[in-house]
This record gives sequence, C-alpha cells and structure tokens, in this order.
Amino acid sequence: MTAKTYTKDDTVYDVDKLSSEAQSIFGVLVAAKANLDKATLEETLARSAALHLIAQLDEHLKDDAMAVIL
Repeated sequence: MTAKTYTKDDTVYDVDKLSSEAQSIFGVLVAAKANLDKATLEETLARSAALHLIAQLDEHLKDDAMAVIL
C-alpha cells in the first residue's frame, strides 16, 4: 500500500497522520483533481475531433455553394 502524501512548500506530509477532517478534505481534493484531469482530456479530445471535422468539411466546399451576403 502506498502512503498518501501531500506536499506543500517542499515539505511532505503523511495524510494518515492528519486529522480526520484533513483526511476528508484530502480525499475530496484527490477526486477534484481526477475530475479536472478527465475534463482536460475530454476538452482535448473534443478540440481534436472538431479540428478534424472542420478539415473534412473543408474538402467538400465548392465555389457554387458560396452564400451571397449583402
């Protein structure tokens, strides 16, 4: 089992030695960071997909489909 640690200002803390409230906060922090990592990955994937779709659509553009804007 890996010890849970929290690092602040180059000092490493053993979370199991902190108060139960601090351990709970640490658990929520870990979950929040995991959610942020997942959201960042999903954003990257969505941007990549959108750019790919734009490139595919651009291949189908033709002059006679241009809209006339007055």
